[in-house]
Amino acid sequence: MNAFVAIDLPALLAALLALVACGTLGGWLVLRKEAMAGDAIAHAVLPGLVGGYLVAGSRSPVAMLGGAAVAGVASVLLAAFVRRRARTDAGTALGIVFTAMFALGVVLLETQGARQVDLDPECVLFGSLETLFVVRGEGEGWLGALPREVWTLAAAAVVAVLLSVAFAKELAALAFDRASARISGAAPRWLEPLFLAATSAAIVLAFEAVGSVLVIALLACPALLGAPFARSAAGQIALGLAIALPLAAGAYFLAAHAPVALGVRTSLGAAGMISAALALAVPAVHLGSSALARFSRRPA
Repeated sequence: MNAFVAIDLPALLAALLALVACGTLGGWLVLRKEAMAGDAIAHAVLPGLVGGYLVAGSRSPVAMLGGAAVAGVASVLLAAFVRRRARTDAGTALGIVFTAMFALGVVLLETQGARQVDLDPECVLFGSLETLFVVRGEGEGWLGALPREVWTLAAAAVVAVLLSVAFAKELAALAFDRASARISGAAPRWLEPLFLAATSAAIVLAFEAVGSVLVIALLACPALLGAPFARSAAGQIALGLAIALPLAAGAYFLAAHAPVALGVRTSLGAAGMISAALALAVPAVHLGSSALARFSRRPA
């Protein structure tokens, strides 16, 4: 088994699967002008992770991911409550909630002994892509030896794509005119809770592997990359993913191999490099699209 399969492939697969899961569902959040909801969930899972550890007494994936899922859903419900009671806009309510939840998570992390099991703020922010390896036992193929995070993210990506394909028209109706979609029956009432639950699950599963910084970038950037070229809601999400996937792969290889190739000792985090590449690509794509449109309108 070569070094690429053992070291690079698991991390690359995890990053790309997280991009598909979060980018697909996050695209609908962008269209709904609720990208901050994903940001809130990504920050709010931290106290849930710590709470799951404290309840289980160990880094049990079931307990910690369960706690994170509860915290993510609670953050959305709490933001809705703050918005109604304080009569403020959605962005302000979400900003209050995710800041408070993330601060609570950091306090619990520092005071309750969770750092003793390597659950530290750096891991929370930047994830653990560099720690995902293929460890193959005797007689076991490399596919079966892929880390658990790859398989859970694959499941999240499949659910995200299937949900978006099956209910593209309904999700588009909710994105552009939620009130009319509910009144007219263009979207069933159970679809929005299902969508929020799937989004929370995708964020929680991605958070474990890639960290909160990359999760936030994955939620918003793909849809923004596809915006200048799309003619439909689903097309914007699909085009965004088509642009973001090679960008993310290239950024991963740059982070993993550029320091060695250049002979420098500075290491580059894969999650941070992918986040930076996607974030820089958004204005570049929009500026390039605007310049191309102006050039095409010039008289011959």
